[in-house]
Amino acid sequence: MFYTAKTNYMRRKVVFWCFCCLPFISALAAPRLAVPPEGVAFGEIAAGEAASKSIELHNASPSPVTVSQVKGCCGADAALSSMRIEPSSAATLSVSLKAMLPGEFSKHVQILCDDPESPVINIPVTGTAVESKTAAAASHWTLPTVVLAGIVDGFNPCSFAIMISLAGILAIGGRKRKARILGGISFCAGTFVTYMLMGLGLMQALKSLEGLRAVRDVVMALLALSLFVLSFLSFRDALKFRKIPVFSVVTLKLPEGVKVLIRKIAMESWSGPAVVLAGFGCAFLVTLLDSLCTGQVYVPVLALLAKEHESSRAVALLVLYNIAFIAPLVAVFVVASKTTDAFQMAKWASRNVIPAKIALGIVFALLGWMLWPKSDPAASPAGDTTPKAESAAQPDDASGAPSAPSERPSAGARSMSDAELADGNERLDELLRAPELDPAFPKFLASVVTDGTRDEQWRNHCLQFVPDCMARLGEGSDGRRLLSSALAAALAERTTVLAGTALLGYGRLSEWTGSPSSEEVCAMAAAIASDASSSAENVVTALRVCAERGGKEALPAARYWARNGGGEFVRCVAVSAVRDLGSSADVPFLQSLLPARTRAEERVVRGALERLGDRR
Repeated sequence: MFYTAKTNYMRRKVVFWCFCCLPFISALAAPRLAVPPEGVAFGEIAAGEAASKSIELHNASPSPVTVSQVKGCCGADAALSSMRIEPSSAATLSVSLKAMLPGEFSKHVQILCDDPESPVINIPVTGTAVESKTAAAASHWTLPTVVLAGIVDGFNPCSFAIMISLAGILAIGGRKRKARILGGISFCAGTFVTYMLMGLGLMQALKSLEGLRAVRDVVMALLALSLFVLSFLSFRDALKFRKIPVFSVVTLKLPEGVKVLIRKIAMESWSGPAVVLAGFGCAFLVTLLDSLCTGQVYVPVLALLAKEHESSRAVALLVLYNIAFIAPLVAVFVVASKTTDAFQMAKWASRNVIPAKIALGIVFALLGWMLWPKSDPAASPAGDTTPKAESAAQPDDASGAPSAPSERPSAGARSMSDAELADGNERLDELLRAPELDPAFPKFLASVVTDGTRDEQWRNHCLQFVPDCMARLGEGSDGRRLLSSALAAALAERTTVLAGTALLGYGRLSEWTGSPSSEEVCAMAAAIASDASSSAENVVTALRVCAERGGKEALPAARYWARNGGGEFVRCVAVSAVRDLGSSADVPFLQSLLPARTRAEERVVRGALERLGDRR
C-alpha cells in the first residue's frame, strides 16, 4: 500500500516536471530561426526592372544564432542586417532581383547558420513578373512611331531633293506621259523591294543580339545616344535654314559627290528604251546610295522592330514603314507625270525643309527614348551597409567525414584536375556501395554541395551521389534531411550546372519513391526554363525533362527559347520541346521561325511542323 502510494507520487512528480519542461524541449527541437511560411513573396513586379523586398527572421530560441553565410541565387541578391541574432530579436533579410521574363518565378535564398537542427535554411523567393508600364507604353507607341518615321523619312530633305531631281530627269528627258508613269512606278517598286530586303537582313542581324544581353544593351545605348545627337542637329538645321534659306547650310544631308553620282546613274539608266527595267535597276543603285541619308531613321526603326517577340508583327510593321516611306516618292512621280516643271517642285520642296527637319528631330528623339535600354540599378537595398557574410568554414576532416581529393579548391584556389576528380569520384562510389553507410557520408556530401567556394565540378560530382544516398537512408533521418536541403539549394543555383543535376536527381527520386511527384518535378523544370538567368545547360535539361514527362507548363518558355536562345543547340532543344508539348495551334509559331538561322535548326523546325501537322 505504502509502495503504491509512493510510486504514484513519483509518477505525478515526473509528469509535472515533464509538463513544465515541455516548452523548453519543443523550443530546442524546433528550428531556432523562425522564417515566414510564405518566404519572400514579391507579388507582382515589373519584368525587366529591379525590385527589392525584406522579411524578418526571428530567433525564437534562448541562445543566439550565428549566420555564417547568406547566398542568393538565380539573379537574386540577398543581405542580412546582422550576422548574429540575439534571443527574442530579429534580423532583416533584404532580397533584390530583376525578373527578365514575364510570368511566375521561383528562386531561393540560402542561409547557413550554427543551428544543429537546421544548419541550412532555404527560403523561397516567389512572385509574378508582369510587363512594365514603360514597356507597355513603348509597345503601344510602336505602330504610330513606325508609320510616322516612314512618312518623315520619305520627306527627309536630304533625300527629297534627290527625288525631285530624279523626277525632273524623267520629266525633261523627252518621255511621253505613259513612259514617265511606268518609269515612276518601276522606280517606286524597286525602292520598296530594295528597302525591304535591306530591312529584313539588318533586322535579323539586330535580333541575333537578343541572346547577348550585355552586347545588345551597349549597341542600343550607343544607337540611342546617336539619335539624340541627330535630333539636336536636325533642330539646329531648322533654325539655320530659317535664318539663311539655302540648303548648303544644312548639316544632315547627302555629300555632293553622292548626289552627282545618283544623277549620273539616273540619266544613264533612263536614257534607253526599256524604261521599266531601267527604273527598277536605277532604284536599286540609288536606294543603296541614298541609304546614307535615310538610314539615319531606318536603322533605329529596325532596331526597334528587332525587339518585337512576334516575327510576323515585326515584318508587318516593316512593310508599313516602307509603304509610308515611298508614299512621298509616289506623290513626286505623280506630279512629275503631269508636269515637266521641275523648278516648281524644287521650290515646293524648299518651302517644307523647316517642317521636315522639325519632324525629323521629333522622330529621332522618340526613337532614342524607345531604344534606350532599361536601367539596372545596383541591387543593394537602401540603408543596408552590412557586408555580405564570409564563406562558411570548411568541414573538419578529423570529424570522420570521408576525405576529398588532396586539393580542395576554395575561393581563389586552382580548379581540381581531372585525375583528382576521378580519384574523388572513385572514393565516393566506394563509400556509397559499402554494406553499411558511413553516418558521416551524408553530412560530407551536403557540406560540399552547399559550399560555393569549392570547385564546381567537384560539387557536381558529389551532387550526383545525393539521390542514391538518400534512397539508402530512412525517412526522417538527419542525414536524409541534410541531403534534401542540399538538393534544394543546388536546384536554386541556376547559373551553374548544379541546378540541372539536382533536377535530374529529383527525377530519379520521383521514379524510385514517388516523392516528389512527376507533376512537382515538371513544375521545378518549368521554373528553371522560365528563368532568364538560367544557364544554357540548365535550360536544355529542364526542357528535356518537361518534354519527357509531358510538363505543358514549360511550353511558353520553350517558345521563348526557340526564338531567342543564344545558341543553336538551345534553340533546337526548345523547338523539340514545342513539338512534344504543343499542338496544331503551334504550327503558325513554328512557321514564323522559318527560314531558320542554321541548317540544323531548319531540319528540327520542319520535323516539328510535320509532327504537329499530323496531329490535326
